[in-house]
Amino acid sequence: MSRLKKKMRPIVAILAIAQLVVLPMPPVFADGGDFSLDFVAAAPFTYDHATGGGAYDDRTIGKNNDVVESLEGGDFRCGDFVTHFVQIRVASGAANQTIQLQFKWTADSTGQSGAAYNAMHNPTINNGVIAGGQGEGPGGTDAGNVDITPPAASVTGFVQDLSQPLFGKGAEHFATVSVAGLGSGDKAVLRFELDIACDPGSHPTGNLQASLLSASVTAGGSGAISSGSQTIPLKQVGQIAPCTGGDCPPPPCTGGDCPPPPCTGDFCPPPPCTGGDCPPPQ
Repeated sequence: MSRLKKKMRPIVAILAIAQLVVLPMPPVFADGGDFSLDFVAAAPFTYDHATGGGAYDDRTIGKNNDVVESLEGGDFRCGDFVTHFVQIRVASGAANQTIQLQFKWTADSTGQSGAAYNAMHNPTINNGVIAGGQGEGPGGTDAGNVDITPPAASVTGFVQDLSQPLFGKGAEHFATVSVAGLGSGDKAVLRFELDIACDPGSHPTGNLQASLLSASVTAGGSGAISSGSQTIPLKQVGQIAPCTGGDCPPPPCTGGDCPPPPCTGDFCPPPPCTGGDCPPPQ
């Protein structure tokens, strides 16, 4: 064997060993595949319909339990708040991320016109003690929240589009909600309410529907979250009871009856003067 071949053998052996040695790296993922989403409604007999409420807990199905996958008109009145949940689950090893969720709901009943979901109210993480003793977590909190990785999950953005008029055939309203602080192993329950609007003297038929349309990662990663389009129907809207007396909300404004939107920036008038800042009287 030549001297060159003898010199090459240890070099080849070292290279072969180097190819087999893989240093372990901690898994850190950041993309839409880190998340799973579950869209449901709160069990209708577990909260005050004047405020909304309830808890996702361990997702036991039933009107008197935790959640339901469909609602019935006979359990509600005009003007009621209907609570919905999205439980957000984050895979182990995922980086801290922010996601954005897109929602849609019917602003008129699917059959004969006269009932509608009007607007989304107070999207928030369902923290704190749950009213009515419904929370099965520590201290009466929602057991569906499991905060593993700080910071805690929170709603950081909310905008809705209510431009289509209520009770217009096929009318729909939309909202976008951003949730931050979602890290490895976390579970967070997003809660929001939709209020029921009724057109006096009408006889609505069909359903109302609320849908989670899509979701995506917007910070700490990127990519669509595979959630599918999840829809919660409120069936038999003709059975929604009319509101009575002081329980009735004011009718929604239309056109020139609506107050102007709040001013922003340079469009706002200057504040009133005080003391020495005021010009002398004429």
